[in-house]
Amino acid sequence: MTAYQKYWNTTITQLLNAIDASEGLRTNIIGVLQNSMLTGVFPNQVINALRIALSIKEGHKNVGFVAPMQSGKSGTAYVLCNYVLPEIGFIKEKESILFVTSMRDTDLYEQNRKNLEADFFDFASQEHKPSYIQVIKMNEFFKHPNPHKVVNDFDVRLIVRDEDQYGAGEESSFKMAFFDELRRRMPDIKLLAVSATPYDILEAHFSEEHYDVDIVEGERPPQYYGITEMLEEGVVEDYPKNFRPLQSQMVDGEEVFTVHPKVHEYVDHLLAFEDGLGIIRTSNTTRALELRDQLRKMYKRSITCVAIGSDAGCNYKIQEGLEEVKKMITKQGKRVVLIVVQALTAGKDLKLLKEKVRFGIETRDKQLANGAQGITGRLCGYHNNRNFKLMASVHLLEHYAEFEQDWEIFAEDEWRNGLYNGKVKGLSTHTKFQQEQKQGMFTPIVKMEQYTYQDLLTEKVKEALYFLDEEAYDRLLAMFKPEFYERNTKGERFKTEGVTVRIASSYNSKSNRVYNNWECTMNADFGNIFFKKQQYEYGLLISNYPAHDDRNPKGFCGVKVLQSGSPVYKSQKTSVVSPSMYRKEQEEDEADFYVA
Repeated sequence: MTAYQKYWNTTITQLLNAIDASEGLRTNIIGVLQNSMLTGVFPNQVINALRIALSIKEGHKNVGFVAPMQSGKSGTAYVLCNYVLPEIGFIKEKESILFVTSMRDTDLYEQNRKNLEADFFDFASQEHKPSYIQVIKMNEFFKHPNPHKVVNDFDVRLIVRDEDQYGAGEESSFKMAFFDELRRRMPDIKLLAVSATPYDILEAHFSEEHYDVDIVEGERPPQYYGITEMLEEGVVEDYPKNFRPLQSQMVDGEEVFTVHPKVHEYVDHLLAFEDGLGIIRTSNTTRALELRDQLRKMYKRSITCVAIGSDAGCNYKIQEGLEEVKKMITKQGKRVVLIVVQALTAGKDLKLLKEKVRFGIETRDKQLANGAQGITGRLCGYHNNRNFKLMASVHLLEHYAEFEQDWEIFAEDEWRNGLYNGKVKGLSTHTKFQQEQKQGMFTPIVKMEQYTYQDLLTEKVKEALYFLDEEAYDRLLAMFKPEFYERNTKGERFKTEGVTVRIASSYNSKSNRVYNNWECTMNADFGNIFFKKQQYEYGLLISNYPAHDDRNPKGFCGVKVLQSGSPVYKSQKTSVVSPSMYRKEQEEDEADFYVA
């Protein structure tokens, strides 16, 4: 018995005892594991299912399940719903569990229906039983009269939300259907959110509001081959400078295309095998089809080059294309270069083709979930193929690998700053980066006042602006006269020691620094607002256009006065901006909930 076998035997026993498992459940766990090659259930999935069950039994209303890509999350759900939850009394014979596919992907929906709604074999009673799981598409879940109808019709006790990173925005369909409607009317219904990249969930958990969330971390068996292992073994190569698979330049007024030398290098690696698959992911259909045609001309019959995607010019739709490519390679022994237009993301399983992949070129590098879940993510899982070349953003994948090993690193400034400084714009569809503070000197704002032009004409305000002498005060008032703001005032100096200004009439309407900074708060950096490295005690934002003038978007004619404090050195701070449904405060009549 290996060390890992001893570990999972001990862990499963401990978890079974923790949930006070029945003899029937213990018999079923033994049965599914002894017949893993037939049941498709493996120890890591059993451990995951038992951990989730324990969380539910402890009373958590929402649970987040975080597990590596292609590690068996759907299998975990199957074991949980059909073997574990019925035996701990959470679900009865005629009740159901709703599995919501977050991606509007018919192929993935059909795949989930086939796998998750399949009958299961009860080893305790020695009979086949119907699955407790009902699979539904996201758009069907919230279509009237759902979600209430489907929940009532199938007597649903738990909702499992697959690929939780999709459609999780404040205006998302799931937010409207679940939190705004179903959870409000049925406050006790439970939610299990599943993802390898659950960044909106974690952002809500680590936010200032600190929503409660019970995270169950998926088991990572030693046989699993993921992004961490790929990086450790040096499989991943970073992009050359300004890399694009298809290069173009204008020659005599005509656009001429050339295939990047790195693509040739990777195709040559494919040619070293009798059969196999090379994958190139692109974002533009026109360039994808041009790349396909160029490769066909160059390599002729030595490769078969096809493009898959949703556009009419592609050879196949995504899932149909994957099935055809599998036949070309496994049945016909071909070498295939597959050009994927945009989508090859979460939920797409290459299955047996993983053993035949010879190279992958992943061009997405601006969003962590998208870049990791693409070609690289599809090569994760349980296979023995180590002889492939992969080009992707090493910087992005290194940060994903750190998260994969420790999901709590999500909250660390150094990790976020590293991604942001490497030009990764966001974590997922609904979680974007925003730099709150650059590294360097920070000049705080200690006082802020706002005065209209009419206020400036009063003695009271004149006294309040005591730091301006008579001549300076007259210059300030003159800036509100048409003869001043109608002329070119760019470069105008205020000529008062300790005071710096920005004047609205000195900027164009598209980039007016006065109005861009008008809504600044006491937390802002005085030095950034006035773009000054030397120390000034006061800064004036002068909106000198009349309030009704089209050039005055704030409708305020006057001055905002900022007083600076002593400069201090600050480290970089990168925050996450999320319009996620998980950040929405619930109405008073809604029950409190844990965010999953």
